[in-house]
Amino acid sequence: MPNYTYPGVDPLRAAVKNKLGLTSYDDFEIVSAALVASRASEILAGAGPARSFDAAHLKAIHRHLFQDVYEWAGHTRDEQVKLSDGTVATEPMLRKVDGKPFMDGPLIPAALERIATTLRESNFLRGLPREEFAARAADIMIEINGAHPFREGNSRTQRAFVRELAKQAGHDLDFSAVTRERMNKASIAGNEQGDSTMMRRMFGEITNPARVAALEKAIDDLGRHDFPWNDSYVATAEPGRKVEVTMAGIAGDQFMARTDTAILIGQVSDLPTPHPVRGEMFSFEPTSWERTRQPPRHERTRGGRGR
Repeated sequence: MPNYTYPGVDPLRAAVKNKLGLTSYDDFEIVSAALVASRASEILAGAGPARSFDAAHLKAIHRHLFQDVYEWAGHTRDEQVKLSDGTVATEPMLRKVDGKPFMDGPLIPAALERIATTLRESNFLRGLPREEFAARAADIMIEINGAHPFREGNSRTQRAFVRELAKQAGHDLDFSAVTRERMNKASIAGNEQGDSTMMRRMFGEITNPARVAALEKAIDDLGRHDFPWNDSYVATAEPGRKVEVTMAGIAGDQFMARTDTAILIGQVSDLPTPHPVRGEMFSFEPTSWERTRQPPRHERTRGGRGR
């Protein structure tokens, strides 16, 4: 008895029931994205829900983000919500296409309470060095994603929640340079394989302004060449982790290279001499990004990279 979808519409192409009355998934995504982005900006500006970092806070963020598009905004999928068409929406069983099921609905409240307890007992991750904060915040992200408490809008709600967590703990957490493919792979590894490595590495990067700036510059360059960057795994090279790559090009003080599974961004100062040419395979061991110049915020092109 889900009742989240419109009757008589192909579920693979349909939007879930929404205030806009749009049944096409593609049409709904286009129209709703701007509405949700505007609400996300309000949260970033400090006009969002009170920060209690518990289930009530997570639900309040979902309600704030999706208040313009869903009647059921702020309700978890284990709840029964009476809609204006007279139906009752609930979907305790949920899974990705060809993927592992998410948590059973009745288990969601207890899972969110465990996360809240963990945060309370750790003083909401305050006072931690950046690297430790990044690793622990990544684990929180994986736990929330595993519960997948909402019928739709989980990713954007999770990102807003952990951004608020970072802000009150004195850290920046910038998802603007995370591609959709990278987020998907990190989420799947965490939820389906119990492997937090990708998510932790990603959080380590997006709490480091120098690495965020390098990623944004690379993504902007790819966009200018009409490359589908959002469908690629784009990351900065991990310091101390030797890797073999194929050179793609050099721009200023950074270069772009490929592995079999990713596009890596490195620092020109780490290249062997003479510098490899486009299409040449080589190996290098990245050094720290901390010494990289961090451009002022106004020099960067900003923008969300995923749903």
